[in-house]
Amino acid sequence: MTTKRIDLATMRKAVKRSDARMPGMLVILFQISAMLLLTFRTSPIDQQALLMAFAMPMATILIKRMITRIWKVDRVVLTMVLFLCSVSLVTLTAIARSSVTPMNQAIFICAGIVAMLAGIVFIRALRHWRRWTIPLTGLSLILIALPIFIGDWKYGAKNWIEIGSGDNTLLSVQPSEFVKVTLLIVLASCLSARQSKLQIMAAVVFGAALCMILLVERDLGALVLYFLTTIILYFLATSNLVISVAGLGAGAVGAVGAYYLFDYVRQRIAVWQNPWIDPDDKGYQIIQALIAIGSGGWSGMGLGLGHPRNIPLYHSDFIYAAICEEFGFVFAVILLAVYVIIVMKGISIAMSARNRFHALLAFGIVTMLGLQTLLIVGGNIRLIPLTGVVLPFVASGGSSMVSSMGAIGLLLGISSINADADEEDIQRAEWQEGNPV
Repeated sequence: MTTKRIDLATMRKAVKRSDARMPGMLVILFQISAMLLLTFRTSPIDQQALLMAFAMPMATILIKRMITRIWKVDRVVLTMVLFLCSVSLVTLTAIARSSVTPMNQAIFICAGIVAMLAGIVFIRALRHWRRWTIPLTGLSLILIALPIFIGDWKYGAKNWIEIGSGDNTLLSVQPSEFVKVTLLIVLASCLSARQSKLQIMAAVVFGAALCMILLVERDLGALVLYFLTTIILYFLATSNLVISVAGLGAGAVGAVGAYYLFDYVRQRIAVWQNPWIDPDDKGYQIIQALIAIGSGGWSGMGLGLGHPRNIPLYHSDFIYAAICEEFGFVFAVILLAVYVIIVMKGISIAMSARNRFHALLAFGIVTMLGLQTLLIVGGNIRLIPLTGVVLPFVASGGSSMVSSMGAIGLLLGISSINADADEEDIQRAEWQEGNPV
């Protein structure tokens, strides 16, 4: 009886462990203080920032209460994601100009919240996930290939589809962002099948096909992201170190081949090695980003007091450099720590999953999130060549925001399924304690 009581106490403690009241209060404090600071930096006051100072905390409280009352989701992950969205709105309010406005981003975040809710509902309702494998595979291949036929060249890659043209563009969509989610579901479904070499091979071929199409479209960031995620999930599912290392080797050979076959790859490597060889054109972005990061110092120049708009694509590809200049190095490190917390919590959710599909899907989500963060931050600080991906939940843009929030919705849905299973285990243990055999 004593052992059972100890086990029950441990189980109850584990269920209640995901409390995030203090982080939630800090997020709201950040939202109010930052937006009020931006409100009174100009004369007359910035009415949009004043509106955000009240709207953001109210929206945060409403979203958290609505989601946590319906489902037992991981509150830490939810709070950290809402914090990153807050950083996005605050940063864009401080630095954005022209067509990129905080209101645009607020709309994208609202769409992302809807996608997150849809992700929670979808994963909780999904029972026969293998039935979705073939339809999602076909949909992914169609979506990823669409820009080849109807897409537009943008930022050196043909991976965008624009509705309208020029100043009359109504919507720009990047299909590779949405295929990230379907890729993870397909990989998790195929690799979760025990002793099924055919399905495992299908998952590898599917990932390779997507990478080949992305190479044609010159979407190097998504290509690297898809490739590494596929290899990591394959290793997690099979523990086959030999084939995993062989896959990495094949990727390295492919990278060397791409360097010699494609001029744009050689240009990116050359600019990464020495951006000062062409400081007025090819190397201008990275030089300005490094200057911005250095100018911020430890504590930053202050909201709205830096010059991040000197960096082309300061609101998307180089928003991390802009944050370093405005907020400083300390805040930039804290921002990275938030991503680390999300990844660690995601790994914990995966380890607690009750089936292989949920475990692999959760691992895949945080793997892709972590890799994407490393790629863009590494590119901003010139640790690795710039790949063209954006900082999840922070950079401006609708495609990335909606797909990332949808993926987090799947992760939160898995955490709620785990919590429900834990509650059932506790109830079963309590019943057994009260009704000993």
